Amino acid sequence: MLENMEKVLVGGGAGFIGSHLVDALMINGTNVSVFDNLSSGILQNLKPWLDNPNFTFINGDLLKASDIKKLNHNHYNLIFHLAANPEVKIGSTNPNIHFQQNITATHNLLEHYRKIKNTPH
Repeated sequence: MLENMEKVLVGGGAGFIGSHLVDALMINGTNVSVFDNLSSGILQNLKPWLDNPNFTFINGDLLKASDIKKLNHNHYNLIFHLAANPEVKIGSTNPNIHFQQNITATHNLLEHYRKIKNTPH
């Protein structure tokens, strides 16, 4: 499936699951960019790849338009969106946190790429 992937974006790639996906992609020889705000993930999870020329880390939050602009007009063959609030229990006391960090963040990422798809490169 990933044999001809030139560039892959992993949102939330510094988290537990995301970093394991990054490991598999990098071992496969894929050019990987990680977009993560490090609110629950840690840069240490990506340490083996930080100096690799096929790896890029972008510190950013999908809830901030200025951070999403860091993605510019980068073309990715595939996007894995794993950025989310991992604290399930907090949803029972403050469901707005899950809505913002899970639903709104997803919407923002999709809207960014929908809008730039139709702009000249």
